[in-house]
Amino acid sequence: MAAFVNHNSAIILLVLVAGVAAMLAWEHRRSWRALGVIAFVVLVLSAGYADARHGPSDVATIAEVEGLLAAGHPVVLEVYSDACSMCLISNRAVDRLERELEGRAAVLRLNLNDDVGRAAARRYGVRITPTFIVFSPDGRELYRESGYPDTGRLEAEAAAS
Repeated sequence: MAAFVNHNSAIILLVLVAGVAAMLAWEHRRSWRALGVIAFVVLVLSAGYADARHGPSDVATIAEVEGLLAAGHPVVLEVYSDACSMCLISNRAVDRLERELEGRAAVLRLNLNDDVGRAAARRYGVRITPTFIVFSPDGRELYRESGYPDTGRLEAEAAAS
């Protein structure tokens, strides 16, 4: 069920609800005002959908990822997708984590829509988005979690290494 409820299914549901409401308004023909309100709501929600995107990956190649992991400082790696609602919801928590870890660890975000994100997902066995992996300064995986991030635990794991 969780795999169904994502960014794209929300748009599909929105279109279905708007379509049913439009058919009801057309059937009664006195509800042109209701149809206008529905069209406005669909427009606003579509604009919100377009604005909610995460964006591109922080790096362009898997070699850059490997370079950061070998740089001698802890790294928190996030693998996400623009089509994942939990990824979009957790974006602010990850921004906060990045501010908390500034100077102590790097936070690296990789989008599955980019080649580097797909390559990293294959290399590190990521099957669910978002997935967070904490790497030690020598590049060993210390901790992994999927779903909404436990930022306290991620921060503790990164700081302990």
